[in-house]
Amino acid sequence: MAMAPCISFCSLPILKNGFPTILPTQTLLFNPLQNKIYPIRAFKFSNQEVQVQPQEVESPNSNLHRFCRDRNIHSALEALDELAQNDVLANPTDISELMQLVSTDKKYLNAGDRIYEYVVRFSSDYNVSIFNELMDMYFSLGDYRRAGRVFEQMVSKNIDSWNTFILGLTESGQHEAAIQVFSRLENEKGELLKPNENTFSGVLKACENLGAVEKGKAYFESMSKDHGISPSLDHYERFVNLVRKSKASESTKKPSPVQKRAPLDKSAAYEKLRCLGKEVRKAGYVPDTRYVLHDIEQEEKEKALLYHSERLAIAFGLISTAPGTTLRVIKNLRICGDCHNFIKILSSFEKREFIVRDNKRFHHFKDGKCSCRDFW
Repeated sequence: MAMAPCISFCSLPILKNGFPTILPTQTLLFNPLQNKIYPIRAFKFSNQEVQVQPQEVESPNSNLHRFCRDRNIHSALEALDELAQNDVLANPTDISELMQLVSTDKKYLNAGDRIYEYVVRFSSDYNVSIFNELMDMYFSLGDYRRAGRVFEQMVSKNIDSWNTFILGLTESGQHEAAIQVFSRLENEKGELLKPNENTFSGVLKACENLGAVEKGKAYFESMSKDHGISPSLDHYERFVNLVRKSKASESTKKPSPVQKRAPLDKSAAYEKLRCLGKEVRKAGYVPDTRYVLHDIEQEEKEKALLYHSERLAIAFGLISTAPGTTLRVIKNLRICGDCHNFIKILSSFEKREFIVRDNKRFHHFKDGKCSCRDFW
């Protein structure tokens, strides 16, 4: 509840330039949502002044906020309807909280429609994030068609809009549609609409579920080649699973039975990397923490170095490919000196070749040496 300030008037005239005048000490308070001056309810009189008592002003959004806070969906929707009837704009944070509440159970689909109708009515007053959340709400409620309606009705979209739609379609089993939306995104123009890490996570997942190996491979390679994005462990995992599923699918066409291998858990790659960290230390590796620019403790710096993306990628490759397989890692940044030394020592006892492509050149690590001869 807001309190309207009191207004004091002098009861005796003040002479100014020889003429009497009455000066209020404050101006009247008005409600900006209704543009109405609140009525004066009580006065106190004295020999010196007339004073308006403080008056409580109830915000039109207060009921909605309170019901959302209490997780009372039914009452919150009624408060939203009342705001619509009075042509009052609801607070975006309350709208967002209400959408999160109805997203918890698919039985609230009709409630979601009431929120949608309200937001569309005041569409010019809400920013793109509210519409992104509206899409996400419909996906959570199991209706990708309604989510698509929101996406197509949006006047402006940011990369989060596209990512929400692509990933939502994929999780709804609409994998081909997700790939088509990604193709539309690639044809969009503008610096703010370039695919990012999350975009590729969605489209690679769609390819993985479809078994679209060639498309998946093309998307994976385009990350660093066309968009300057270093693949994360999640991207490597999806790509490896895509290839594995494709090979398993081909094998099932043959007479001989094939045992299906389960997708690898990310935690296995982290555990493998920690083991590799111990092994390379035994082989002479000493962490060079000069490459950690954050002001943290020495132990934390060493841990930060260990989990650099190229090392995670190599660890994942070691546990997901056959012994002796050459591992290739693409990175859009220059490989740091500590990672270079780590991989070089690793190649001295892991009987494989590691090829790392950074933004300068290819590094071929084998038998404890690098093709760049430590100069790059």
